[in-house]
Amino acid sequence: MAETPETNPANEAETSIEAGGAGAGEWNDLQIGFSGSPKAKLDERGRLKMPAEFKAFIEKKYGKDFNAFYITSREGLDAEIYPMPEWQQYQARIFKMPKGLPLRKKLMTSNALYGERVDMDPQGRLLMSEELRKAGMVNMDVKVSGEGSLLRVKSLTGLRDSVRNNPYTAQDDEAATEYDV
Repeated sequence: MAETPETNPANEAETSIEAGGAGAGEWNDLQIGFSGSPKAKLDERGRLKMPAEFKAFIEKKYGKDFNAFYITSREGLDAEIYPMPEWQQYQARIFKMPKGLPLRKKLMTSNALYGERVDMDPQGRLLMSEELRKAGMVNMDVKVSGEGSLLRVKSLTGLRDSVRNNPYTAQDDEAATEYDV
């Protein structure tokens, strides 16, 4: 596939990985963060094998021996996986909120219930917290979606139901044009 140059705000030509094909190397994933949505599986113990593309990104950004993550959830329906440096930045933003703010209290409570520091094992697996396992995050097919500074783990069945029950509409398409997406 031929490379198609794109223009960034500084009017410098750059090539997207989609235009250049895999391995083009012009996509600045260190700036973008986690991107993509590979399928994976939570095993019967609630362990997630880190998808290869995310493991490679983690090694590139944090180093080959990096293994420290924080896994949490807001509702127990999915899991949010943060590399510890990203978690610390996110937590600092929560701490800047006024102590009496209901949103701050909700975030602190859900992180206290579902959250846990986890070290990736030598096989590249992460164990969901006990509360997430109790909530059903075991033995299921999932999608691991890159969302910039974090990875979101959602049940594949739940995602299918969500898309089916809340389909994309013409109104959504109109709203998307405002953001050029």
